[in-house]
Amino acid sequence: MAERPPETLVTRTLPRTREARPEPPHASLNRNDILIALFKHKKKIALFAAAGLLAAATVYVRYPPVYESKAKLLVRYLVERSTVDAIDNPTNSGSLMGTGRDNVLGSEVEILSSWDLAVEAADAVGPKRLLPNANGVPTKEAAAGTISAGLKVATFPQSNIIFVSYSNGDPELATLVLNELVNRYFNKHLEVHRSAGAFDFVTQQTDQVRSRLNQTEDALKDLKDKAGIVSLAESTAALSNEAARTEEQLHIAESELAEQQARVRQMGGAIVETNGARKALPVTEADRDATAGDGSGEKSGVANPEAPSEAVQQYQVLVSRLPQLRQAKLDLLAKYTPQNQMVRANQAEIDEVESQRRNLERKYPDLPARVAPIGSYKNQQLDPASETAHLAGLQAKKDALAARLRDVQGRIQQLSQLGPQIADLERQKQLEETNYKYFAATLEKARVDEALDPSKIPNISVVQRPSPPIFVTKRRDKIALGLAGVGLAAGVALALLKELVLNRTVRRPVEIERFVGVSPLMSIPYNSKRDGSSPSTPNGRAIVAKTSSGKSLAPWDTNHFIRPYCEAIRDRIGLYFELHQLTHKPKLVGVAGFSKEVGTSTLAAGLAAALSETGDGKVLLVDVNLGPEDVHPFFRGRPAYPLKAALQRARALDPAADNLYLATVGSGNAGPAQLGLKKFFDLMPNLRASDFDYIIFDMPPLEQTSPTLGMAGFMDKLLLVVEAEQNNRDIIRRGYSALVGIRNNVSVVLNKARSYAPKWVELED
Repeated sequence: MAERPPETLVTRTLPRTREARPEPPHASLNRNDILIALFKHKKKIALFAAAGLLAAATVYVRYPPVYESKAKLLVRYLVERSTVDAIDNPTNSGSLMGTGRDNVLGSEVEILSSWDLAVEAADAVGPKRLLPNANGVPTKEAAAGTISAGLKVATFPQSNIIFVSYSNGDPELATLVLNELVNRYFNKHLEVHRSAGAFDFVTQQTDQVRSRLNQTEDALKDLKDKAGIVSLAESTAALSNEAARTEEQLHIAESELAEQQARVRQMGGAIVETNGARKALPVTEADRDATAGDGSGEKSGVANPEAPSEAVQQYQVLVSRLPQLRQAKLDLLAKYTPQNQMVRANQAEIDEVESQRRNLERKYPDLPARVAPIGSYKNQQLDPASETAHLAGLQAKKDALAARLRDVQGRIQQLSQLGPQIADLERQKQLEETNYKYFAATLEKARVDEALDPSKIPNISVVQRPSPPIFVTKRRDKIALGLAGVGLAAGVALALLKELVLNRTVRRPVEIERFVGVSPLMSIPYNSKRDGSSPSTPNGRAIVAKTSSGKSLAPWDTNHFIRPYCEAIRDRIGLYFELHQLTHKPKLVGVAGFSKEVGTSTLAAGLAAALSETGDGKVLLVDVNLGPEDVHPFFRGRPAYPLKAALQRARALDPAADNLYLATVGSGNAGPAQLGLKKFFDLMPNLRASDFDYIIFDMPPLEQTSPTLGMAGFMDKLLLVVEAEQNNRDIIRRGYSALVGIRNNVSVVLNKARSYAPKWVELED
């Protein structure tokens, strides 16, 4: 048969290239991934869980016993004892309402858990007793450390109770230490909340304030003795009232004196003033004549006009009204000051009555003689001697009242000069008295506070005294459960970490879809039988290897494990050829993987055997990947042929099975065969001119130096074999993208897939 030019053959068989598909997005982690990872590493998880249970059992048995004593304290309120502010001032007390409650209880919790309190309790109990197994002489600081480690102080919301507990391996020490802590807590509370040296400070301040008060009182007493008063306000008011009354009495005396003078004058007596005092003298005839001749009386020879009856009655009313008004003024002055409106109105009325009376007396001089005073001189004969004596008495009364008024006014003036000094001293005395009362009360409270029994603090009560020791297993149980849980959690975490984070290989068909973006053509399970026979379980291995006896099954043997899967692949490839209308002969099918042990040789041999059984023509299996450890047991002897010889149509070939022929590109003694692209191109005319219907190529692994990538473009169908749990997902994705970029005829086969989870989990994938 004439050979066609290689150029024409190559040009006809070169495929159309297309751009690589974009990488699919990675799917998120789902439930099945976690379940499969857990089932896969169930032995590790069980081992870690058993280790955790063993550690928990050890702790449960060997954990030292712990005894606990509990006490409860009720905090009603908090008192800050200060020498500056009042002790019982509401602003000085910590309220237990709202946020104040948290502040108060928080401060008390800090006091109870303080290091100083632990040191005091350790010193009281004894370091040797608290640390009986210590090396050397134990210190109280080390003993305080054990107390702090076993002490628990807690509060709960909406509660004023502080819960205190102490744990120790010695049941007797548990109660003893807690009792010491509670008792010494009250002393510590007083030390914290009261001022240091409060009693001495308050005593000193009280003495100083008392000394200043005594000096002020002495100065005020001397000034009042000088003024002759007891109280400035009372003395000022009394002198003002006395001056008003004296002035009023003086006015009355002057009126009465004027009235008496007029009466004596009418009786014919004369009034002379001797040493400031007026005296009445008998009136002679010559005096009358003189009086009649001067301008004060009537003209000589003319009589005074006689007062009408209406004037007499009016005069009588005025004279009788004056005593009433003056008495009313005296009553008002006893209650009010002279500046009072009622007193001033009364004085105005008195002045008006006096004015009217004087006017009538000037108009009718004989009125005083005709109208006798009320209750006096009525129906009586006036005696000049007695009237003159009465006039002298009125004059003396007036002089006495005037002298008294001058004396009162002098005392008022003196008080007005000393008043500011007295007022300043009184204000200073009042301020110092207030300070003295404050410091005296504070001193008394400080004295009580100094002598207060710490166990009788009113704002804090012991609700529950330290209870008898109780054997505590809660901490031991928590540690045991924690160790058991940690063992199980560590196993689960290690399994998930290794399987979901560190492991970058492809393990299931769903991961091919997730990371590569294409559904696998077939998933072949792992076979544990080393001779290639079907196992009793669905797990299997697709690679054929020799047994110890030297016997093994060929992949085209009907009992080989791979045959059912190869027949399914054959049917799907045939459907692919029909759908894409590939009717030329021979049809080239390539089988490639990512490693030597992926199972490409076994899959290629099984697929060739499955194709040869259909009766559609002859099938040639070409081993391009022959090495020292071949997987085809007949390649070392008959009926294997060199590829070039197998492609010669004139030569008769012996089949390995019905319609199945074997060929190789090299010798097994020379190591792996090296088939370059040029050599492959040279063989292409012979491949196309051969009388084979299918040529199956067992191709080298897809590596950077292998010719697989160049040969893939000439295949009508390429099977890319992925070994589960061995091939990296990133390498698979890049290799698949490179092959698809050359020709979109690549199908992925997942080989050696292992099943770890139950079937219902695998079915959900």
